Amino acid sequence: MADQDQGLDRRSFLRSAGLTAVAGVVGYRDASGASVTHPAFNPGPADGRFDFDTVYPRFGTDCIKYDQQVRTYGKGSIQVGMGIADMDFRAAPCITKALQERLGHENWGYLDMTAAGPVMAEAIAAWNKRRYGVAIDPATIVFTNGVHPALISVIQAFQPRGTKVLLATPAYDGFYVDLAFTGTLADESPMKFENGRYWMDYEDLERRIGPDTHLFILCNPHNPTGNCWSPEELTRIGEICLRRRVVVLADEIHCDFVSKGHKHTPFASLPNREIVNNSISFNAASKSFNVSSHKVGWFYSTNPDLLARVTPYVRHDITTLGMVANHAAYVEGEAWLSQAAAYIDGTHELAASYIQDKIPGVKLSKAEATYLCWLDVSDLMERIGASKLADEHNRTKKASDPARTPEMMMQRFFVERAGVHMNPGSAYGKGGGGHMRMNIATSRKQVELALGNIATAVRGL
Repeated sequence: MADQDQGLDRRSFLRSAGLTAVAGVVGYRDASGASVTHPAFNPGPADGRFDFDTVYPRFGTDCIKYDQQVRTYGKGSIQVGMGIADMDFRAAPCITKALQERLGHENWGYLDMTAAGPVMAEAIAAWNKRRYGVAIDPATIVFTNGVHPALISVIQAFQPRGTKVLLATPAYDGFYVDLAFTGTLADESPMKFENGRYWMDYEDLERRIGPDTHLFILCNPHNPTGNCWSPEELTRIGEICLRRRVVVLADEIHCDFVSKGHKHTPFASLPNREIVNNSISFNAASKSFNVSSHKVGWFYSTNPDLLARVTPYVRHDITTLGMVANHAAYVEGEAWLSQAAAYIDGTHELAASYIQDKIPGVKLSKAEATYLCWLDVSDLMERIGASKLADEHNRTKKASDPARTPEMMMQRFFVERAGVHMNPGSAYGKGGGGHMRMNIATSRKQVELALGNIATAVRGL
């Protein structure tokens, strides 16, 4: 029977088409049991301008950013969640429309990735060529359930248990989880902080490479410090790793959020082909379009030998709705993303200005990329006696309870005094002490509320 006779073309679930919006509203209950009502689907603005200012409530949806923190700290404890790196905005309308269309076909059997995969790979390649000028062969794209499973597969392929993987720190805390899962260890090379910016310590980076060091995880752009690495910086990293036979794993998941005056350089776009061939690049739409729960990631390399070494360790179970959401994002979501990135860049300006003028004891250099702020709160920590509070807690806690760092005591202070949840810098390895990571990918009304609450909380210290 022909595809069209079955009522659903084999590729149609990956292609958007018109659909009448579902009427009504969706209701949830928050962590306290109170009813929370969410607006119905909006098919998108008639004037082409998307709304990022309206506060879109997330309480009661079992999200980590809000509901998990309420369960941890108690009812009424959280006003603004600024921890986990996802966004509070409504999804791009094209994503919701595509999902609703696919929901009209009420069967959820196995997904044929031999059909869906090439279509998605073509969309990814076109996206990267259009936005960054990098040519990716669609046939080299390997799909996974996210960047973490992809990194784990590569680590397992290259690093025996007990060996060390090189990181420039402070580094994304999720990398440490991946290393723990694979039984490998972090070899941390602390970056230098000079003139309001973090810089790679190239000498220390190379000095740490030993005979059992086969991988360097590069965060490009860098989480949590917000560095947008230049072609010159990436090339120098690549030269060291090529010379020392260390494969570069370039995690570029934050690449679509770059501040004015900066430009993202994909590692695979560097002119030195030997350097590029010594790398594997990782990405996903999860940060760009806030579809992390749909669990689709991908990686690629220009070196077929590297891919051949990794693919035996890859097992993916991609969901149909995940492919639908991601394909719609890459094919139709660029206008929404461009406006979201510009909005967040403006929010970075707001946060930097507000903190400088109204929150003494906190230092912030505007991030070059990402939607994250890396706050220096070392002065505040001294004023609240964070180290003493942590020592006292660790002396008197139950043996089964986890220990707390001074930065975790600072985290509790912000929750209890300001209703704002952020991530403690100690989670990001060497160099993370005295810092907090603040996620500003939310309505500016929420950012202003959070900053105002923090200013009030520290005023009396």
